[in-house]
Amino acid sequence: MILLAVLVGGIWVFWQYGRARPIPVVPPAVAGPPPKPVEPDRSVEFESVTDRTPMTLRDTAAYALLIDRARGKSAVQLAAESRRDLFLTHFWERPEHYRGVPVHIDGTALRVLRYESKLSRTGWLYEAWIETPETGRYPYVCVFEDPPKGFPIGPNVSERVVFNGYFLKIMKYQAGDVARGAPLLIGRIGWDASQSAFAKAPGSGSTLKWTLILLAIMFVVTLTRWLATMRRSFRRGERAGPRFSPTDEIDADALDRWVRSTADERADGPPAIPETPDLSVVAGIPAAEASGTQRPDEGESLTRPNSGDDST
Repeated sequence: MILLAVLVGGIWVFWQYGRARPIPVVPPAVAGPPPKPVEPDRSVEFESVTDRTPMTLRDTAAYALLIDRARGKSAVQLAAESRRDLFLTHFWERPEHYRGVPVHIDGTALRVLRYESKLSRTGWLYEAWIETPETGRYPYVCVFEDPPKGFPIGPNVSERVVFNGYFLKIMKYQAGDVARGAPLLIGRIGWDASQSAFAKAPGSGSTLKWTLILLAIMFVVTLTRWLATMRRSFRRGERAGPRFSPTDEIDADALDRWVRSTADERADGPPAIPETPDLSVVAGIPAAEASGTQRPDEGESLTRPNSGDDST
């Protein structure tokens, strides 16, 4: 039971630690001088963009424009231009007012997909679904062209990232059987490989090695103690002497001899009862005294006197 408890506890810790997702710590915005007014992009490409709908051909012109715009600026330049005072509520309530505005988000990428696109110079575009503390379960959909080296890709990742990109629209998507909307941004992603959840997870790198070593040590120690306890129990049983089981076999010859000896004893009859020794002889007392009768005096008649008077 102890070994089972150790294994179950180790597996539970391993699973919980592996599924843990880092929670980004974002410093809160503070009041300061009035920020500059938000100026949406009035380009003709944005005139056909429609919010709260899936991506369609009507959105392709603005989509290609923002990809070219993000490609023409470095990550540092785009980060310097991005606003940090815009949140999900702004985009959801007045999406047309923030069309083409660069914004900065800091959160956790939960899904990263890659798909072919003729709009990319490499032939591939990447799409990261990023949650932030202020959005909760409602992510941003962030499209970028150049992923950092070693950046994880998959439907179930957990990576701390920053993203600077241009807002395009509120894109409709299907979450199970519920239709939802998410802000669609196009820009550049930032990621620190040393802070990767993949590198820290028990399923990779040195963390896995040390986790398995710790579990192995716990298992060996517990097994050793169990074996020592069993050995002491066997030794105590040997010191207590041999134990006979009622199922022990009896030698046939010995059983036959025992049966014959019992039959012979019965044939001889019951044993004689010894006579009681004469205690008077043993003690040297005359028989008369020993029997309680008085010894007659010498010369006295031995006949019994008559009961009546003597006849004259």
